[in-house]
Amino acid sequence: EHLVFGLDIGTRSIVGSVGYMERNKFNVVAHYVKEHESRDMLDGQIHDIGRVSESIKKVKKELENQLDLKLNDVCIAAAGRVLRTVTVHVEVEFDEETQITGEQIYSLDLMGVEKAYGEINSNSEGIKFYSVGYTVIKYYLNDYVIVNLEGHKARKISADILATFLPEDVVDGLYTAVEGAGLTVANLTLEPIAAINIAIPESYRLLNIALVD
Repeated sequence: EHLVFGLDIGTRSIVGSVGYMERNKFNVVAHYVKEHESRDMLDGQIHDIGRVSESIKKVKKELENQLDLKLNDVCIAAAGRVLRTVTVHVEVEFDEETQITGEQIYSLDLMGVEKAYGEINSNSEGIKFYSVGYTVIKYYLNDYVIVNLEGHKARKISADILATFLPEDVVDGLYTAVEGAGLTVANLTLEPIAAINIAIPESYRLLNIALVD
């Protein structure tokens, strides 16, 4: 019950890995790679949903044979080639000094994502965008920068938030291809986010680092 199925639907191939986390390490128990037989993917976007679905089915079946169990849910990542980002500032003021809770911080984050969503779709020239993740650049406690708001008392909390979006048709294509293979998407992330989580420890991310694929 602790197994996680991850699928990389790439331009050249589809890679499936099944494993589990233990002490911050991912242990792979099954792995399979299948190259596309034709150019069904271009620049991270699915061009032939039917053929990609068939390839996903073959990867799924091979992994099921290796594990001797049925796979139902899968985690996928979307390429960042058509990624759009929006940076916004949001703030919340209280009537009196208030001790900040995790729920209030989460609400502040969501305010930022909603504001970014409104901005990107108001300038999208008819293209609908889908939110695929966000990063808090800075939190502020009474207008002073702070790493973690929780537990502190404040009259005002605020945040600078970088939200990331993909065109809805890119996301819809991924979901349709996966569902056509008899799988349910349990989690969607971005390939750059997935890469940075593996390659760069969180303590290094305050430095000026570029991750180049």
